[in-house]
Amino acid sequence: MADAKQEWQEVQEALRKRDAKAAAEAFRKYEQAKKLQGRPRSKPTLVNLSSRRLNYPNAVPVEKIPEQMEVNPEFFDLIRRVVTKEK
Repeated sequence: MADAKQEWQEVQEALRKRDAKAAAEAFRKYEQAKKLQGRPRSKPTLVNLSSRRLNYPNAVPVEKIPEQMEVNPEFFDLIRRVVTKEK
């Protein structure tokens, strides 16, 4: 199995291709690779502090990110812009 850095590159490539399902699957593989490396893990949550109305929750636990990317195009676009550093 690939290491976490390689899996993260897969996530970035899938996001650049704008393929939500592939990006969600790549993110799941990345999370699995991180777990297999045996690093101590916290339970982080992605929080959006925007005041505008959103079609997704303001707080998303990291393990729920793939599901949100698949069902919410607006959330997928936000993650894509943040990870790929696009505007």
